[in-house]
Amino acid sequence: MRYNLIGAFFNQTLPSSIGGDAVRLWLVARGGAGWRAATYSIFVDRAIGLIALAIIIVASLPWSYHLIGDPYGRSALLLVDFAALAGGVGFLILGRLRWPWLKTWWGTHHLYACAVIANRVIFNRERGLWVAALSLVVHVLAVVIAWCVVRSIAAPVLFSQVFQLVPPVMLITMLPISIAGWGVREATMGLAFGYAGLATNEGVNVSLLFGCVSFIVGAFGGLVWIFSAEKRAKGAAPIEAPE
Repeated sequence: MRYNLIGAFFNQTLPSSIGGDAVRLWLVARGGAGWRAATYSIFVDRAIGLIALAIIIVASLPWSYHLIGDPYGRSALLLVDFAALAGGVGFLILGRLRWPWLKTWWGTHHLYACAVIANRVIFNRERGLWVAALSLVVHVLAVVIAWCVVRSIAAPVLFSQVFQLVPPVMLITMLPISIAGWGVREATMGLAFGYAGLATNEGVNVSLLFGCVSFIVGAFGGLVWIFSAEKRAKGAAPIEAPE
């Protein structure tokens, strides 16, 4: 929990979630897991989250397609979602392949190892269902936060509309092309609202307030980082180089 809060703080400093993931990796590795295990765990965590988000968008496509009347908006929605879903499914299929060169070639052996681990996690009889359910719940809670923001400014938007519009925006915001998603999230949210026949400025307002919520959570994570043992020990102990 502490590592994730600290990661939320550093998510506000670098493009997308790269800063938070890098710090979480460093903390987990220094905590005794080792660089390889820490890297694999963070990568698999992100891959499963991406797959869960793509599944939510696909499940709501029949309603989203009806909500978005603009043909360009529909095309963009289909392209983004199926690209993410294809990437996630392809990643899982990679872990099922038994080609020897995948394990030995320098360009694929780490990716292949992550894919194998992701398959073990998702299809585990004891933990797979919990991982899948929690991965979906995380994204649903983000939609609920956006809905609370909508209610706070009395925007004329239904919960069903928020549920259909916010996940695709979250997916696009994951691209590491802006600091903490600022700018990309606002432009995409305003565009999505416009395609759905809603007020574009309402989408921008919702996005700005949603970003402020993330910033506040990140501020709490910054306090945790300042008073953490890892921060005090930074520079006092040597950092092991990754293998």
